Parts: sequence; structure tokens; C-alpha cells
Amino acid sequence: MYGILYGDVIAHLISRTRDLLAARPESYARSVEVSNRKSAKSTRAVVFTTSPGGGTSNTLRTSYVTVDVIANDEGDTVDLVNLVLALVTSRGGGGLVGSGPIADLNVNGGPNADPSVDGFFKQTAELEVRHRGVNL
Repeated sequence: MYGILYGDVIAHLISRTRDLLAARPESYARSVEVSNRKSAKSTRAVVFTTSPGGGTSNTLRTSYVTVDVIANDEGDTVDLVNLVLALVTSRGGGGLVGSGPIADLNVNGGPNADPSVDGFFKQTAELEVRHRGVNL
């Protein structure tokens, strides 16, 4: 029996989302920090974190990922979360699904407004990500 190695799905989401947002012409998509945490200097951020749950079947693993979109303007926050969700669920040559390890990605919940204690506006959504492993 051979083991299966799963890559860091959060790192892949961060990298691909950063690239996809950088190519967008919308003003609210400019200068967006995409990471696994928001820095104190950022006025617009997309934050991916792993949520509890998931499982493995065959060579696919299901992971649940929380995406928080934070901005200093409520309208920008709503527009940015909708753009991010459209980009991360996009398929095909320029999309995120089917590129690299991601086999399927669906919005499992949200987006919902979420209180932000630092004076920013925040929208939160839950992603269900099925990603491939590599046979050792």
C-alpha cells in the first residue's frame, strides 16, 4: 500500500486568488492583501483559513475553508466577496477549479456580514474544497 500526500490547499488558494484578483480591472480589487491573516496595514484583505471537518475518500480530500473579506467600505466588501467567490469557483483554463490540486470547489455557506471589531466591514463565506493528493 502506498501513501497519499496532500499539499497545502490554503497556500494554493492564496496564490491563485492573488493572481486572479491582480488581473481584474475593478477598483475594489486593487491592492488586496490575500493571505491566511490580515495585517494591520491592510485596508482590503481576503483571508483563507481551514475550518473543522472534512475527510478523505480514495485520492480526494474534502476540506472546509473559511474565506473572510475585509474592507474599510461596506460596498467594496460586498462587491469583493462576490468577486472572490466567483473567481474561486471558476472553471476552465484561467479558473481555479481544475488547476493544480483542486478538483471541485463549492460555496457551502454565505456570504454573510460578520461583525468586525476594528472598524472594518467583513463578509464571511464557507467553501467546500475537494483536492487531489499525490501517490507516494
